[in-house]
Amino acid sequence: MRDLTYKRILHEDDADIPNLIAIYKKPEIAQYISIGDNYFHYVTTNDEVYFYKIYENNKLIGATHIEKQGTVLFMDILVLPEFQRNGLGTKILTDIQNDVFELDFDRIEISIDERNTASLKLFENAGFVRISKEDELLNYVYQRKAN
Repeated sequence: MRDLTYKRILHEDDADIPNLIAIYKKPEIAQYISIGDNYFHYVTTNDEVYFYKIYENNKLIGATHIEKQGTVLFMDILVLPEFQRNGLGTKILTDIQNDVFELDFDRIEISIDERNTASLKLFENAGFVRISKEDELLNYVYQRKAN
């Protein structure tokens, strides 16, 4: 199994932010996930918002944004295009489901653009169930099993 390292962005002066902004602006990313001008201010000043950079062998391979409301997590996952289709999305999602961030959740909710077939397959294979559709977004939920 691959070992990934997760590093939370805690300050707006994080050295990786300019690189991350450039990544999120790439057309193949921006069509599914977009961030605003004040995005990193938002994620570094809200206690229940978490942005983790994801590394494999000290190489940035992706990121995840998680917002916690009570015991529900709202999230997205980004795997950089050059690292996609190698099982990394599955590993990241499994780590989140196994509560690697110790966020004490019961449920995960996510919205996926219906054109993003790779993400739809990833989340469906991980036990997420479609609960609704709003415009082009399909809403999925994962209910954590009681211990």
